[in-house]
Amino acid sequence: MSLQFPLPTNDEDPSVYADRLGNYYSDLVTTTHKKENGQYFTSINLANFIADFNKIHKKKIKILDPGCGIGILSTVLIQKLAFKENIKNIELIAFENDPDILTLTEANYEYLRNWLSERNISFSYYLCKNDFILHNSSVLEGEKVFSPEFDIVISNPPYFKLSKDDTRKKIAKSVIYGQSNIYTIFMAISARLLKSNGQLIFIIPRSFCSGSYFRLFREKFLEYVNLNAIHVFDSRDKAFKKDNVLQENIILSASRNEKLDDYNVLLSSSMDLSDISKSFSKSYLISNLIDFKSEQKIIHIPLTDKDDEIIKLFKSWNGSLKKYELEVSTGPIVDFRNKELIRFAEGSDTVPLIWLHNIYPMQILWPNYKIKGKPKGQYVVDNEFTQKCLVSKGNLILIRRFSSKDDLKRIIAAPITKDFFNNFGKIGIENHLNYVYSKTNTLSITQTYGIAAILNSKILDLYFRTFNGNINVSATELKNLPLPAFEIIERIGLKILKCIQNGREYNIDIIVNENFEIPIYK
Repeated sequence: MSLQFPLPTNDEDPSVYADRLGNYYSDLVTTTHKKENGQYFTSINLANFIADFNKIHKKKIKILDPGCGIGILSTVLIQKLAFKENIKNIELIAFENDPDILTLTEANYEYLRNWLSERNISFSYYLCKNDFILHNSSVLEGEKVFSPEFDIVISNPPYFKLSKDDTRKKIAKSVIYGQSNIYTIFMAISARLLKSNGQLIFIIPRSFCSGSYFRLFREKFLEYVNLNAIHVFDSRDKAFKKDNVLQENIILSASRNEKLDDYNVLLSSSMDLSDISKSFSKSYLISNLIDFKSEQKIIHIPLTDKDDEIIKLFKSWNGSLKKYELEVSTGPIVDFRNKELIRFAEGSDTVPLIWLHNIYPMQILWPNYKIKGKPKGQYVVDNEFTQKCLVSKGNLILIRRFSSKDDLKRIIAAPITKDFFNNFGKIGIENHLNYVYSKTNTLSITQTYGIAAILNSKILDLYFRTFNGNINVSATELKNLPLPAFEIIERIGLKILKCIQNGREYNIDIIVNENFEIPIYK
């Protein structure tokens, strides 16, 4: 790509020039190109905020910017370092393998070098055009001994899922599992490249804080670094507004220090950059955020006093679906694989098919043809092809695997008992649902309703949001969610069933919360 890019103006700050170059390139390339390369460009205001997390101040500093793009993050950081009285020498190693952007990146760093030279600061940079992960494969594969060399790693890495045949995924098998995201490999390598007392600063999705696909990464990452600070942007569409990115982002700062049993982590949050001055912040012991003895090592991020209270409550619960020997499975009917067997009308050879849009808090609306977009058939054929995919009727809890932006809560669950669908012995459950069941058929109706009520409650929604920052609700997360004693679950279920039997309306949160002496959170 031949570029007639903008030149710097007289006395222009390097960060401002880098921002102009970034805007120029972002307007030039297609959305498809950005998506394929996982490119979401950092604005100058966001870069300034991220760089302020830096705590390293030395006369000589070596910096790594993997996946640098234009280089605005490292440029803003270095410009800030230049105003520190003691800085004399800065060395930067930057990686970028998009050939279309390299000319602009070099122009940015050349201008930065000249600007620093005028201030008697020595600056050298090496712009590596290789893939960051492939170039540093030995760091993960353990083929040779390497010396950690960087004081600071700062990055807005690419975000996308790797295909199963991607070489980078195979290289990173020691730190990722399943459908993981490329940004976690950037973090894993960067943590290992830090010097002792070095600092890592990343802006990334919040998705790594929970979920089975990120479990191995959390375990390995936390072996190398201590978390210093986490800032959460509550708005899902403001951090990378220019590129129309919809996800919950965090800024994470971590240091390669001596491992401690307990230490403080500063948590903060804001809606976006416009209300940073009003942001919440509070220091927590790491032991209150991560249970290092647990298998999952989920990272909780409480952002209010309300969150603190709810986390303490859930920590006091000793039960879970897993401990109560209840199973969680994903609906086995995949619509595009069985489309010829899905029907809109009941037939002599069909059974009910339950979709995500049939599930509402504490109720199943079936049949339900009133949905946005293409209607969904509400029956599936029961034959030798679908037999293994059908579920025997019993006491179950059906849970949406995904929430939408219109949903008030992340978890939406509906109980279904063996008395539902009287004329059928089996049902089909579509792949966008999870379902809870007992292999030994020991889940009672009151327990079914009690568990469903807790899953739909506001307190569980608030607890779930302290570690889950996306719309997915995984089976693993459901299995390990803390639950109260079965006695309390049955008490909740019994009260709801009495309301239903007497034709009375009920409020889930009032019934659930009265068992724990906590306020009704709105």
